[in-house]
Amino acid sequence: MPRRKKEEQPQEEIKKIKTPPIVKGMKDVLPADEKYWNFVENEVQRIIRDYSFKRVDTPILEKFEMFNHVLFNQTGAAERELFVFTDRGEKLAMRPEATPSIARAYIEHNMSTQNLPIKMYNWGPSFRQGKIVPHKLRQFNQVGFEIIGDAGPHVDAELIITGYFLLKNLGLEGEVKLNSLGCPACRPEYKKTLTEYLKSKRSAVPVEFRKNISRDPLRILNCSTNKCLRVMEDSPKIVDFLCDECRNHLFKVLEYLDELKIPYQLDPTLLRTFDYYNKAVFEITAPLKEGQEEQTVLAAGGRYDNLIEMLGGESMPAAGFSFGIEKLISEIKRNKVELPELDVPDVFVAQLSELARQKAFTFFEALRAENFSVRANFTKSSLKAQLDMAKKMNARIILILGQKEVTEETVIIREQASGIQEVVNFNKVVLEIKKRLKEMKK
Repeated sequence: MPRRKKEEQPQEEIKKIKTPPIVKGMKDVLPADEKYWNFVENEVQRIIRDYSFKRVDTPILEKFEMFNHVLFNQTGAAERELFVFTDRGEKLAMRPEATPSIARAYIEHNMSTQNLPIKMYNWGPSFRQGKIVPHKLRQFNQVGFEIIGDAGPHVDAELIITGYFLLKNLGLEGEVKLNSLGCPACRPEYKKTLTEYLKSKRSAVPVEFRKNISRDPLRILNCSTNKCLRVMEDSPKIVDFLCDECRNHLFKVLEYLDELKIPYQLDPTLLRTFDYYNKAVFEITAPLKEGQEEQTVLAAGGRYDNLIEMLGGESMPAAGFSFGIEKLISEIKRNKVELPELDVPDVFVAQLSELARQKAFTFFEALRAENFSVRANFTKSSLKAQLDMAKKMNARIILILGQKEVTEETVIIREQASGIQEVVNFNKVVLEIKKRLKEMKK
């Protein structure tokens, strides 16, 4: 009796939508860009080791009032700049930068009891709202360096030197610009004089700055339009109002840079975005390229001796700076910087057949356990494709396993440079690789 044909079961319908596009101002990091991120990270790690910075990580979310107080209390721009939301009655903000969070962590964890100064670095995303314009991201990655507990100008110099030579190690030229924002003792007199000057030029001052002339006259220094530059041509310069301490501090920083022959430019219009900076501030910019109107700021920072006190801690000198990773990578690409070769692996494990792939995993892990630098691609079934990968990586030795080798418990060992290959028993593979690598390094 013929068997009844099994009735086809209806398949569950997959509900589909139109692919949502990425949020404006956000950016995907794709596998093709991994080499650039690795390049930057390797050089950052090198600087971290050489200059003895220790890692600090802080949450992305913080209390709204912290950022509103230390970043925007003069401008009222918190609602425009911050990503803010209320969760169960608590007003929270996504960090627009890491420095206030690190200062908060310093206070909360009583880090003043540690040996000072404390040198810290952080790496992670920050978030800012605002007008969506090309090359300005709403989520961006920064690496920052902070030194807390030392008021000396050598600290400012160390940070500038660190940033300048990190850029050089990345194949980029940086132009250092410095200014001093003075301190609570000398800045008020400058602000008063600048306010009077701007009021005398009120009709020439751009409309968006007029309402803040009395409250925050320094903001016009951030403006680089021709109209602003014309207004500020004959304006009073803050360097002429510095007290002896601030002036001496700035000049001592310059002496350190002179010693290393680091070129710099004193820029009396240089102003940091946030309100907590004092004394020496700096930027490291990329040289202008043809067709560019504004220089790209690759690194920026300065001294913030009042920040920890502003957040309820004891008075504590501090300074720091940060890089925007996406900006660095964009500049590396624009300059066509030749990236160094990745670490050359000792061994590449290639396989041909399902059985060989299973055994290849065993060899792969055994070699890793011996601290060899080992690579493989278990998703590739084509031996040619795997050998091409090994060649691209410049792997010193290639292990080849096929159905025949697994059955006979052998492996083909091929030296990449010479092309010489030999069949070796399973049990002798590790010793043979050690011997050959030792000979290659002679």
